[in-house]
Amino acid sequence: MDLRPEEGVKMRSAQHIQTKEHKSKPDHGNNMNNSRSERTYSKSEPDFDYYVAKKYNSKSDKERELYFQKLLDAFRTLSEEAPEVFDSIAPEMLQRSIWSWRGADPLLSKKFNNWLMADYQWTPFDDILPKERSSFRPVDVPPLNPDQLDEAHHSLIESLQDRFRGDPHRWDASRRDQFVILGMMATAGGYGVRQGKLIHSLGMGLAESGVRGANTVRATKIALSRLAKPFGLQLFAPAVGNGPERIHMFNDEELASIIARYVFNHEASVLLPATDMPAL
Repeated sequence: MDLRPEEGVKMRSAQHIQTKEHKSKPDHGNNMNNSRSERTYSKSEPDFDYYVAKKYNSKSDKERELYFQKLLDAFRTLSEEAPEVFDSIAPEMLQRSIWSWRGADPLLSKKFNNWLMADYQWTPFDDILPKERSSFRPVDVPPLNPDQLDEAHHSLIESLQDRFRGDPHRWDASRRDQFVILGMMATAGGYGVRQGKLIHSLGMGLAESGVRGANTVRATKIALSRLAKPFGLQLFAPAVGNGPERIHMFNDEELASIIARYVFNHEASVLLPATDMPAL
């Protein structure tokens, strides 16, 4: 017995299958252009932003303070209950907040990256945020008076002025490194600065804080020492210790004080990490 369908039945079946396939396919044109789902989605996003902004602006100062406190409590709870999640979102949230607040600010971005990698251990977050010029430094640092310097110190300052001239934001990396290390060590007075802090203040990450970071600090100090050598001055004392805990300091506290006053009155002082100026 021949069980194959007759030709007419076969054709009708094929047409029926094609009709079902045609009906089952999504109509991309309708969905993308003015469909209900498309209209709903495009409308919901700005509506949500508007709702949040309106709710924020409608709060009184007291309500806003309570709201912020509850948000901070929520973040702390998240950090305790889901530390992996918090660790993955918190840095990005801070970075996006800074960008929304300050826009493109390369200096602040560099300070934030340094803070995120290591500076958080010794620098409060508030210290890396921009401040008004009048309150940026905790004390008013008096400028240097050339008449009060001896010949060697006067010649060294002239050499430094020649080295660190021009727009600091257009300096090459080696010049920026030299200014930052010179400034950090000078403002530390006779106490010195840990090598780990110097390396991170240069914008080098944790992965670079080993041999490469140590070599950068060493090369920078050699270059600065060469500036002082013609005038019979020794800038730095021998470093003490090993690794990130290695201490670098000036050889002479008086010379450190003179350099600190020069650095803090220089336009490039904004490159330095937030720090207290020692008594002069």
